[in-house]
Amino acid sequence: MYHQPPYGVNYYYPYPGYEMRGAEEEVYRPDDAEDAPAGPPPAQMPAMPATFGAPVQGDQLRNQMCRCLGNWGVIGLNAPGPFGRDFWFYATEIRKNGVAGYTWRNGRRQRVSYRYQQIRNFICYG
Repeated sequence: MYHQPPYGVNYYYPYPGYEMRGAEEEVYRPDDAEDAPAGPPPAQMPAMPATFGAPVQGDQLRNQMCRCLGNWGVIGLNAPGPFGRDFWFYATEIRKNGVAGYTWRNGRRQRVSYRYQQIRNFICYG
């Protein structure tokens, strides 16, 4: 009786206005990273190595993208999307199950995000 919370007070739920975040929203972003790229990617797509067609495991992919934060790289998707199958990508956030960043389209940057299951490979050129 003495160790019970007062009637009407629920200590197990967050207070009103509190936003709960799931594990998906855990983000790795270095302190000095600027969110958006300062300029467009290189004008010409580099020659891809033969290994770029082979899929990479999620942990390896995450490590490659972490090392490339704040630089342009080429991302390869398993299936073509609105930007094609292989295109320039500027990673800004590395999440548990995916990555977010920018791509370049019609002279403007565009924010995009992908789950690791959608990504075939990634190469950094920064």
